[in-house]
Amino acid sequence: MVEEAPGKREWAEKAGNFILELMDLSEAALTDAAGAPDNWHAMLRAMGSPELLEQMQRSDPLARAFLNGLDAKRRLIEQNGGVFKTEQVGEYLGISPQAVNKRRASCQLLGLTFRKRGYVFPAWQFTECGTMPGLEDVLLALAEHDEWMQNVFFINPNTWLGGRRPLDLLREGQIQEVIDAAKEFGQHGAA
Repeated sequence: MVEEAPGKREWAEKAGNFILELMDLSEAALTDAAGAPDNWHAMLRAMGSPELLEQMQRSDPLARAFLNGLDAKRRLIEQNGGVFKTEQVGEYLGISPQAVNKRRASCQLLGLTFRKRGYVFPAWQFTECGTMPGLEDVLLALAEHDEWMQNVFFINPNTWLGGRRPLDLLREGQIQEVIDAAKEFGQHGAA
């Protein structure tokens, strides 16, 4: 670490000290965190333990809200079929990873920012024959919203659609209704 840039060294020192603090959590909290599917979620589980949250909130009153937001994103993804990596989408659609990213950039696919490693693609947008009919038109109508808000639009009940999910209506072929709801999304009184 001595040869690393000063910012990296300082961060590594703080990260190491934080890991040591986490080691003081109860055996039950550490066992729960260790049961997470990957390192990222193991850290989030440990940070979300009640004993650590209390300590974190003394330093940052919004710590719980931040962690809850990360957990909500995870649940949105898991409850709707998970996600695919760029390479998996390319293989499924028979196109290159570059073509997948080009489709994402031109509102033909919904890609969600995934840490600093690029994008992941919600599974719900794919069918046995490619992508869901109407997806591109709805994404264009939602273009002013970030990708996470677009995802929220598709998978949550929508008052404009009588409390039904846009995703379900697209599956039934009711494309124009979903496009109209997408144009109203985020407007006063529309959800």
